[in-house]
Amino acid sequence: MGRLLGSHSTDELDRPDLNRCPECGSYFAPTTEYCPICSAYCPEEYRAGNRKPVKAKRQNFSRASSRVVFVEWYHSWWFIALALLFMPLIGVVLLITSPHPQKQKITFVVVALLYTVLVSWGVGGMLIGMIRGQFESPVDAAMPREEYIAACETVDAETYYRMADAYRDQNVAVTLTVREMISDADGAYSHTRYPNYYICSNEAQTFTVLVCDCIREDRMNLLPGDTVTFYGEGAGNVTVTDTQYDTHSAPGINAAFVVLNEEDAS
Repeated sequence: MGRLLGSHSTDELDRPDLNRCPECGSYFAPTTEYCPICSAYCPEEYRAGNRKPVKAKRQNFSRASSRVVFVEWYHSWWFIALALLFMPLIGVVLLITSPHPQKQKITFVVVALLYTVLVSWGVGGMLIGMIRGQFESPVDAAMPREEYIAACETVDAETYYRMADAYRDQNVAVTLTVREMISDADGAYSHTRYPNYYICSNEAQTFTVLVCDCIREDRMNLLPGDTVTFYGEGAGNVTVTDTQYDTHSAPGINAAFVVLNEEDAS
């Protein structure tokens, strides 16, 4: 069925028995050569019988718009994800039998595998650590050893213990006795570069200082009872939770270099 006389429309149906105005698109009786709407002249190619028939465009319907699929709750993405997490075999069966399009299933599997790899290998923790700046050294990593040691102010252990916050971010040299080494739970699980701490004290063991192992060169395994001069930067008062989930709170030092048994610092 064609358009009504004088109608305006954007569809592609035509009235082959009527003239068509080239200006406003209206159809009018073939008995006149001028459009009764806008008075435009109708050339031969726009007159009745001369125009090629216009076919209506085929409408393309997407799968989503042409067919409605009702998904059971156990085939919902959230339930499949939970099943894969806690009951992998059931999750795989639900994913295969679900009515979701094949492309969506493949995408879901790829994302799930990538997530598993990131979590299993700890890459996610490393990326988060990089974003948070956890890989930045807490000590000056560029200054040569001799210059670094020369820049450290020698502070006796008791003075540093009592005034730790006053020496924050300052280069200090403190002689302490190693009592125990612990691993920082946050550092170990987030793959930071400096997860180990030495619990140190004065000779009389009347107070404790936590020394973070940021040693740049000449690394060594310190043993309980070693007397060590730590050259590093004051960290103020710190709290460390080890991998046994015991909490240690004490003044801290970020050690860049160590000299064992009062050896010559040069």
